[in-house]
Amino acid sequence: MFHQAKRGGIPSLLVNARMSEKSAKGYARLGSLMKQTLADISHICAQTEPSAERFINLGLDKNKVSIPGNIKFDTDMPAHLREQAEAIRRDWFQQRPSWIAASTHEGEDERVLAAFSKIKNKYPNSLLVLVPRHPERFNDVAKLAEKKGYSVTRRSEQKSAKITSDIFLLDTLGELKLYYATVDVAFVGGSLVPTGGHNMLEPAALSVPVLFGQHVHNFSEISEELLLKKAAIQVMDESHLAAEVIDLLASPVKRDNMGAAGCEFVQQNQGAVEKVAKRIASLLNEC
Repeated sequence: MFHQAKRGGIPSLLVNARMSEKSAKGYARLGSLMKQTLADISHICAQTEPSAERFINLGLDKNKVSIPGNIKFDTDMPAHLREQAEAIRRDWFQQRPSWIAASTHEGEDERVLAAFSKIKNKYPNSLLVLVPRHPERFNDVAKLAEKKGYSVTRRSEQKSAKITSDIFLLDTLGELKLYYATVDVAFVGGSLVPTGGHNMLEPAALSVPVLFGQHVHNFSEISEELLLKKAAIQVMDESHLAAEVIDLLASPVKRDNMGAAGCEFVQQNQGAVEKVAKRIASLLNEC
């Protein structure tokens, strides 16, 4: 693809590029083939300096790489979102202690539900907003939760404005940001199973304390920074997850401090989209 684009005089750009140490070692085995592929690319916008260095070490011309940052930091948070979320929390959730388990995978929902059992022992009125990653699993996860003895309200079938069930299953698309803003604590899935994790910047941007598991290699730099800024907590298993959720539900000051640290971290790293747009304009002007 890159070769054909170059032959046709069409600039090609890799945006938000990330190269892990493991991937770099694998691509290095391709030798001259990898170097030729990189030579055909007009420019690479890397997320981080280590990623940029790995592309260069693989044969990329150092003048063809820049480091605008990670465009995921430029997540769009509409002004009305927080107001809408507060209305849901007040009218639907009735101010119940609440947490979200977002983008969960097969094998992870069982662990989340096991954690929820421990949380319910401490907070019987607590609410879990459960969001499976893949729509084709919505029905299976709902059945799993009910089999475990939990009452479930599905967003797609919601009839009452008041959510009195144990679990609110978000089985719709495009509403995750909104429901991140409605809860006290956010667990980002794909991390208690070896999937690599998912975007933990969205809850952080909404000043929600973030939890994630051990498997976050797809977001290694971001997760490390969130931990360093004390905006997130890494949990080892479902028991640890339960303990941290219980602690945060009992500690509004700690929640506020973690949320503020996460929001500040996101804001400090925004601006990548504008830098990438300028790079694209520059390449087009050279055509």
